[in-house]
Amino acid sequence: MTELTLRVIGTSATLTEDLRRRAAADLPFRIAFEVLDGVACLRRGVMNPESYDVYDQWFYSLDVLWTAGSIQPIDTARIDRWTQVRVAGQLPGVTAGRSHGAEPAAQMFVQPDGTLGPKPVFGSAPQVGMLPTSYNVDGFAYGRELLSDTAPGEVESWAWLLDDRWHGRCTLGLDPAGTAVELALAARAAGLVDLNDPGDLTIEEIDALFDILMSRKRRGHFTRFWGTSEDSVGLMAAPNCVIGSLWSPAFYTLRGMGKDVIYAAPKEGYRGWHSGLCLSARADDEVRDAAYAYMNWWLGGEPGAIMARQGYYISVVEPLKDTLSEAEWQYWYDGKPASEDLLGASGTVAVRRGECREGGTYQDRVSKVAVWSTIMPEHNYLSRRWRELLEM
Repeated sequence: MTELTLRVIGTSATLTEDLRRRAAADLPFRIAFEVLDGVACLRRGVMNPESYDVYDQWFYSLDVLWTAGSIQPIDTARIDRWTQVRVAGQLPGVTAGRSHGAEPAAQMFVQPDGTLGPKPVFGSAPQVGMLPTSYNVDGFAYGRELLSDTAPGEVESWAWLLDDRWHGRCTLGLDPAGTAVELALAARAAGLVDLNDPGDLTIEEIDALFDILMSRKRRGHFTRFWGTSEDSVGLMAAPNCVIGSLWSPAFYTLRGMGKDVIYAAPKEGYRGWHSGLCLSARADDEVRDAAYAYMNWWLGGEPGAIMARQGYYISVVEPLKDTLSEAEWQYWYDGKPASEDLLGASGTVAVRRGECREGGTYQDRVSKVAVWSTIMPEHNYLSRRWRELLEM
């Protein structure tokens, strides 16, 4: 198997160089990561299954991949820690509040008729379309200087993304499956539009939302849009940007650079997401064996620790007790003050002693999900309007 190269496509959210190096050291075959933005990754996943062996992306892409026949079922009997896998939203201690969008496990299990559903087939080792790996809840980030423009006691809100107080100084992500949901939350929180479900917009609601967004874009409210976590770091580090969408690794990278940025816990709740691994429909024999070895490695402890140090959670937590230090576990998962300085994924100090993670424990944070990232029924229309916004 040493001559084999396992081809993995995904985004910079999970396909980090640190993770690739560790996988290459631990597994008896070569690993090739191809990092794409979310839209390009989904397009490749659907259209060209022969170009990859493992697809690493968000759960909301699963239904599209499965319907296209681009992926094959994953046999959980070959997943060593399957009985320990816990999907975000179904964790012990998580309050089952009402959240919009498609919850991660809504279409995970292969059904007898070949469709995907929320429950395993009784009496057999279930097959799944995607193996759950990492997850998180996202807010937005802002520079501490922004607080000089806020009123005493003003609570962080998604509405801040559209607030004229920071006109021309807001950056957003390029992927509409995440960013359009955030902007729907922002517009609703600001009282600019009446939306029933930010994760399932009607055509009329999309048009109403984009009337607002197009007006803001014409007036120069938004700075550049970013496609990768690295791009967002550069934008948020620039002097002309004070607020914007930001993934957790980018936030801790900025902290490691000495930037005084704050990660918000919006009063309306977070945008939640869950990622996982899919097996290409074209993978067979030795390649498929390598893919299963890679999946099992992902749940073995070290990848979860790498994800934790950039602010993400993992679907199997038991091995983390042996890979994270007590101080790391208490900060990243338990929401306790850091008992010492903690290094981020880049190896620089990302968390200072005494700091607490916004939002509290991982159960508390997941309980505050307002909407899950999703491909909504009117996604094609949403995407067309999104392209109009970007191109205007």
